[in-house]
Amino acid sequence: MTGLIPIVRRAVVFWFGAAVIGSLAFGSDSDTTPNCDIVDGIISICGLERPEDLTVAPNRRDIIFGQFSENGSLAVLDTVNDSVHKLYPGSDSGIAKTDLWGDATCTTPGKTFQAHGIDLRQRSDGSWQLLVVNHAERESVEFFEVSFTKQDRPRLVWRGCAVAPEQGSFNDVAALSDGGFLVTHMAAKDSQMWQLFLSLFGADTGFVYRWDQAKGFYPVAGTEGKLPNGIIVSPDNTTFFVNHYFDNELRKYDLATGEMLGAVSVEKPDNLSWNPRGGLYVASQHASLFALLKSLDPEISKPSLLPFSIYEVDPQTMQKKLVVERDGKPMGAGTVAVEVAGYLYIGSYVGDRMIKVAIE
Repeated sequence: MTGLIPIVRRAVVFWFGAAVIGSLAFGSDSDTTPNCDIVDGIISICGLERPEDLTVAPNRRDIIFGQFSENGSLAVLDTVNDSVHKLYPGSDSGIAKTDLWGDATCTTPGKTFQAHGIDLRQRSDGSWQLLVVNHAERESVEFFEVSFTKQDRPRLVWRGCAVAPEQGSFNDVAALSDGGFLVTHMAAKDSQMWQLFLSLFGADTGFVYRWDQAKGFYPVAGTEGKLPNGIIVSPDNTTFFVNHYFDNELRKYDLATGEMLGAVSVEKPDNLSWNPRGGLYVASQHASLFALLKSLDPEISKPSLLPFSIYEVDPQTMQKKLVVERDGKPMGAGTVAVEVAGYLYIGSYVGDRMIKVAIE
C-alpha cells in the first residue's frame, strides 16, 4: 500500500477515480492527534518519521527500521529501553570503496535517501546483509553490511546498490542467501495512477523481479498481481511469499520454479515478517481506498488511526489466525509487525511512531 505515496503526489487527477468507486468510500481517519500516553496497554515509541518497515537485528534485541520520509534514514530501536539511534546516514555508518555487493556501476551512495521495504539475511560468507528499497534520487535497492560496535549496537556500511530497470517502481525486498534478492514491482512508474485505476477492474499491475550480479534484474514468471507489496523468503531459501495488495491475498511460491504453491485470503496485506516459532506475521489494512488515499498525504506527520490487523499465517498450511486488531488510538494503518521478547512492534507508513503491543 505504501507504494501508493508517489501516486498521491498527483492525487488531484486521481480524485475522479476515487469518486467513481464511491461505494468503497467508507471509514475515515481521526482529526485528533494522539499523544504518547499508553492506550489500552499499548505503548507508543514516538519521535519517528514514518517507520514503514522493521526487521529484528541479529542480536535479537534491537530492531532496525527505515524512516520513509522525504529525507529518510535507517535507525535502530533498543528494545531494552526503547531508545532510538540513527544508523544511516550518520556517524554509525561507513561507505565501502571495495568489495561492493551490488551492480558494478553503482560505486557511491546517493546524497539523499528514502527507505521503504527492508530485509536482513546472512550471506554465505557469514556476513549480515541489509537490503533497503530506496526512492530518493534513484529507484534502487541499496546494500548494507551490518556489524556491531563494542556496545553491541548495530553499525552499517554501505556496500553498493542495484538501480531499478526503466519504469521500475519497487516496494519491498527479500534477500537470498547467495547475495541476490527478490523485489516487488508494483506498477510502471509513469502510469501508476492509471494502473491503480485498472486494478480495481481486475487488471494486474506488477510482478516480482529477481536480481543477481550476473544477470541483473529479470521478472519471475507467474508472480503477476494487483500491486504486489510485501515479500519474504523462507529461512531454507526454497519458497517465497508475496502480498498482492489489491488481490487481497498472500501467495506462496516455489523459489526454483516460480510455481504458486498456495494462498490465503488477507484483506489489503502489506508487509511480512518471520516470528520465532516459524510463523509469518502479516499486516492487513481495512480502510477503504478513499480513506487510505487521504491518509497518504506526505505532509501529514501525525499517526493515522485507520483500522488494521496483524495475522499469523502457518507457512505450511497457509491457515491464518488473528493476533492483533486495532481501530483508533494510539496508531492505525499498521504496515508490519516483528516480535521481540513477548512484544509485537508495529510500524506504519505515516506518522511519528511505532507501537509496542504485548502478545497474549
